[in-house]
Amino acid sequence: MVLEGATPLPQPTEDPDLVIASTGVAYGGQLSTAVVGVSQDSQYEAVYTVLKLLLIGTPLIVLAAGVVAWWLVSRSLRPVEAIRTTVESISSRHLDARVPIPTVDDEIGRLALTMNAMLSRLERGRQQQNQFVADASHELRSPLASLHTALDMGSSDPTGQRWKDLTPVMTTETRRMERLVDDLLTLARGDAGMVPVGRWRDVDLDDLVVEEARRPRSPGRVAVVFEVKPARIRGDRLQLVRVLRNLADNAVRAATSLVVLSVETDDGCAVLRVEDDGPGIPPQERERVFERFVRLDAARTRDEGGSGLGLAIVRELVTNHGGTVDVDASALGGARFTVRIPLDQPEPAQPAGGLSTKR
Repeated sequence: MVLEGATPLPQPTEDPDLVIASTGVAYGGQLSTAVVGVSQDSQYEAVYTVLKLLLIGTPLIVLAAGVVAWWLVSRSLRPVEAIRTTVESISSRHLDARVPIPTVDDEIGRLALTMNAMLSRLERGRQQQNQFVADASHELRSPLASLHTALDMGSSDPTGQRWKDLTPVMTTETRRMERLVDDLLTLARGDAGMVPVGRWRDVDLDDLVVEEARRPRSPGRVAVVFEVKPARIRGDRLQLVRVLRNLADNAVRAATSLVVLSVETDDGCAVLRVEDDGPGIPPQERERVFERFVRLDAARTRDEGGSGLGLAIVRELVTNHGGTVDVDASALGGARFTVRIPLDQPEPAQPAGGLSTKR
């Protein structure tokens, strides 16, 4: 049997699913033709079945996936909604509220912790602001009451002699109010990050100490001596004078008989020390004395002229120069305030001007 070739025959038009092929075969000297047909119904049926399954199953799968995704997203965002509801209910008068913290340690949980920390800072700031306003009102009430009394007494004297007698009292109370308002303005600017730096230049701290030690004071009660070494820094001279004067006045009020001012350089810093032989400051009070309106009853009272703002302003201005201030026990028996300011402190980029330097 010799294979002569194969020639496919045209498919009958009445049955497109039938594939027909013909093959020519030589057998016994004669050419014969074998015709074979195979039906494709099973293949088409399989394709139709798969298409039906896809048309019916795909929407169901998409719907199921959407429902599952919605449930998962809703569950994961439920803590966010709780946080949003809590934050929406918080007002400036109720900063003690805190957002709920999810049990799962994830991004949302860390967000809740961060928001609670922020609320704690806002609450502390609000409390400090309220305390500041209350203390300022209390401090201003005393000189205002004195002025009111003086006005009543002066107006009741037709001769005018009482006005002359009350003039020193009214002048003292007016200056006291002026100092207090100026101090409050300085601290308020510091809280807002708006403390102007003035004109920065080279300042010899040793010269400032000598000038402060020689400043006239009430004779006889307290001696002010100095021990200086050359120390030059970059800074605002008027602010540094105010730092030194506040510390010196504070020491003079607390001292029994001696105040020592000293300045030197150490480890790249100018070190200014103010010491007295007074009763000193207890260790538990040494940080609190830098808070506003804090006075130690032993030596720093309102009658002696202190408003409790001097040391707070000292810390504000020293920080403005990139330095630090702290207090410990002095070898004289009283307190020792130590100010450290870097010798190479760069001039801040903040615009100059605007800081009052009145005392």
